[in-house]
Amino acid sequence: MGVSGPVVFAVLLISTIVSFGMLYASGESVYSMFHKASLEYNAMQLKLHTAELKLMNYSYQTLPNLTVYDISFNITNTGSTLSPVKWAYIYDGEIGSTSVVGPTLKYVLPGDNVVVTVQNVLKVANVTHSLVVSTEVGCGLKIKWEWVGNSTNGWPRVIGSAWYCPVEG
Repeated sequence: MGVSGPVVFAVLLISTIVSFGMLYASGESVYSMFHKASLEYNAMQLKLHTAELKLMNYSYQTLPNLTVYDISFNITNTGSTLSPVKWAYIYDGEIGSTSVVGPTLKYVLPGDNVVVTVQNVLKVANVTHSLVVSTEVGCGLKIKWEWVGNSTNGWPRVIGSAWYCPVEG
């Protein structure tokens, strides 16, 4: 017994409709995921281009009989909201140094100040130190300073600070 023409036609028609339905659902899903990824990428780019930290001032603590000092940097967020718990600190080329104490806040809003402290820095003249506060958007604030004077009488002096975004095209 053979299958009649109308039955074959009906089977092919139904399978074609089901196939197109599945293709449409797949295409819509891909478009939705692409659209969501595009929105997230645009939000990340906006945050990247509007994020900025600035060094406002600094202070230090030491005693004359010690050969080390602690230096604290007062940093202001002049850009978009950032998350200090996601920051990385590079002190004198070492990432994640235990000498650096950063803020533990979940968020830093625009205009807010935070303090980052480098502890137990040796009082040695003519040695340049650096600290990079690397944010979650890939940009960082670099601060360079040195000790002026000798180990019993002196003070730290900031040479300069700069905000840079190496991931910008």
